[in-house]
Amino acid sequence: MESCQALIEKINTEHKAGRLVLPSLPEIIVRVRQAVNNDDENLGNVVKLIQVDPSLTARLVQIANSPLYRSRQPVENCLMAVNRLGLATTRDLVTCLVLNNVFNAENKQLRTKVQDLWKHSCHVAAIASTIAKVTPNLHEDTALLAGLLHDIGILPVLHYAADFPDVLESDKKLNFVIQELRAPLGQQILKEWNFDSALSDVSAEAENWLRDSGVVADYVDVVIVAQIHSYFGKDSHPDLPPLLSTPAFLKLGLSKLGPDASLEVLFEAEQGIRDIMAMLG
Repeated sequence: MESCQALIEKINTEHKAGRLVLPSLPEIIVRVRQAVNNDDENLGNVVKLIQVDPSLTARLVQIANSPLYRSRQPVENCLMAVNRLGLATTRDLVTCLVLNNVFNAENKQLRTKVQDLWKHSCHVAAIASTIAKVTPNLHEDTALLAGLLHDIGILPVLHYAADFPDVLESDKKLNFVIQELRAPLGQQILKEWNFDSALSDVSAEAENWLRDSGVVADYVDVVIVAQIHSYFGKDSHPDLPPLLSTPAFLKLGLSKLGPDASLEVLFEAEQGIRDIMAMLG
């Protein structure tokens, strides 16, 4: 495991020296988030920012017309889409739709791992959004974003692992390094991106399976449960606790139905989960 320690040491050294290479947030996300969070900006200015990217505009209109948000009147343009979705939802959806640009790599071996990470993040995000729909005081679009960001701290690990082929080629070694660094790196990235603490907490605590923050469910709880659901039937996480033993699950409305019923709810929502994953690309 010497190579693992060497990689961890290099990342920590770069971090302390302020030289750590972290993923950058795409400019369109930065500008839209700043505009929505600025009380002096109006809806028309937000629409103008989005319309700079025709592909993003088209996808937002498509989403506004999807079964997730559709009403009787069809949406025909970006202004109508933002009007229907609302500024906060638009902000989070734009972030979700463009975030996949962060998950890229030139190195072929890295590219496969990054793409697998994005697929996992999309799956967790879709389940988290579905759970949030039946959880009081939580918003499905924020849960969607929380799911996408929960493993963001893995990206810089993969970037630096390219110089450590012995680690990159061993799932056991790579996972060891990831478990050591994913939480603090994720928090650092989201802090630099100016995301609020509710989302940076998700990055730090998403695999703290027995976390208990109190009686009220939050987005960390939703992502923890979504992750456990996403691993059902797989051998990749044999150490997962039973769902009923997790404080996160017991806080959610799904817990009143029991684990079997919660699986049934998600099974019934499977088409919606597929739609969300397709939306995320």
